[in-house]
Amino acid sequence: MGGLAFVIIREYILHFPTIAPHEPATRARQLMRDTGVRVLPVVEDNRLKGIISRLGVLSITSTRSNLRAIDIASDPSITVGPEEELRSVLEKMLEVDEWYTPIIDTGNRYLGIFGLEKVIEKLLRKGHACLDRRVEEVMSTNIETIEAEDNVASLWRKMMKYNYAGFPVVDSKGRLVGVVTQYDLIRYGFTRIELRSESPPRTGPRIREIMSTPPITVKIGEKLRKAAELMIKHDIGRVIVVNDKKELKGIIDREDIIRSYLNYPSKD
Repeated sequence: MGGLAFVIIREYILHFPTIAPHEPATRARQLMRDTGVRVLPVVEDNRLKGIISRLGVLSITSTRSNLRAIDIASDPSITVGPEEELRSVLEKMLEVDEWYTPIIDTGNRYLGIFGLEKVIEKLLRKGHACLDRRVEEVMSTNIETIEAEDNVASLWRKMMKYNYAGFPVVDSKGRLVGVVTQYDLIRYGFTRIELRSESPPRTGPRIREIMSTPPITVKIGEKLRKAAELMIKHDIGRVIVVNDKKELKGIIDREDIIRSYLNYPSKD
């Protein structure tokens, strides 16, 4: 089995839509809603000016519609060059807990985005042995959930508290019924002023009205390969692990798969 490529730009570059600094912040929200991208580069004259995240889009309020894209952007945690080695880049990304990083050349020109999903796709194509591990060996078991009858304001508070992009949704008996993410909030057009409100009528719909169903799951005992396949097929960042009774037992996310690759004894 051959090793993975070491030069990221040759096989791993992603061409996301971009937005100019002066464009309305609401345009960024529209682009994220329409394309489903998780980050949006702010680019001017081929130079990166910042990165807009989904949380940045959710910060837009209806009372400040004059916000520009640059007003909701932030500096990227890291940037990488096109000739950096793959393993080194992955280690940097895990250290700062990022799934995406901009690629900048030596002239400080923006070239594109490097995302963990491209590496996961490559691992699947090559049948890498790191994917033979069982999901329970690498899954996270410290799981935060949200109830289907909670309102969206409680979801916003949980996202801020834990810095999570999404949560498994359970019913009143603790049974898994769905998943809700930042994208669901963007898709339904929520803004920060609505999400932060504690009083009616701004509490909005219940979680059950905006969550994604059915939840995408793998069973205890299945290979990590199955979780990776589901992530790529459905363009999701995490897969829920359940037992034979469909009880929630853990979560596998993209970083777990990349960590499994980095910890694999082989040098490829």
